[in-house]
Amino acid sequence: MYAEKREPPPPDADERLGRWILGGVVLVALAVGAWYWFKREAAEPATVAEPPVATAEPAVRNPVETPADDADGRSAVERIAALVGPERFAAMFIPESFVRNLVATVDNLPRAKIATRIIPAKPPAGEFVAVGGEGNLVLGAANYARYAPWITLVDALDADAAVDLYRRLYPELQTAYENLGNPDGYFNDRVIEVIDHLLETPEPPDTIALTRPNVLYEFADPALEAQSAGRKLLLRMGPGNAARVKMKLRDIRDLIAVAQY
Repeated sequence: MYAEKREPPPPDADERLGRWILGGVVLVALAVGAWYWFKREAAEPATVAEPPVATAEPAVRNPVETPADDADGRSAVERIAALVGPERFAAMFIPESFVRNLVATVDNLPRAKIATRIIPAKPPAGEFVAVGGEGNLVLGAANYARYAPWITLVDALDADAAVDLYRRLYPELQTAYENLGNPDGYFNDRVIEVIDHLLETPEPPDTIALTRPNVLYEFADPALEAQSAGRKLLLRMGPGNAARVKMKLRDIRDLIAVAQY
């Protein structure tokens, strides 16, 4: 895990990375939270020519049914801002290339690193806090409160309104996913894979030790430092906040996963 240098606090790449990753966690909930309370129907088994291939998987495991008509002339950004609340959206997100950045964020959460040039979320308030002296550095609990507005956003999403929005915006999300180098991929399947990955984030110790081998902080525990960018964010935001995010993602995953795997 990386964080900005404390004295003086530069606008370092890791703090920007952290807010992007955090935005990705929230945006996963925003994008797929639209399925909350949505009644799913079991997928019909695919018809396979004889002899059946037991190991073959369908190209799309968790299909999204989109409405045939959509008369709303607003852009995706305008419609998401209306769902979140215009003032909150303006305060927390960057609208430029929003759909592409949302999809890229979700796709990259399980990876070791994420390019910081794409930042769909504004930084949390305050500065990163490491406490203790050299050789005894730990993650300061004051960091956890910085994420409160984002966690509140996850909890505050209106499920009924989000149901319709996700379904209507899905073709645009899918196109963005394909354009990012996934011509044969299905975005909703990837979302489920990402949620599964985040739910397996290890439980951290009560006190998370840090090191600073150079300018940037890292987890002192090599096992934590080796985690993906998305898992590091959950560790960094504190156990209480991480538990709330995991609970929301677990509920969402149960509702959007059609395939049993």
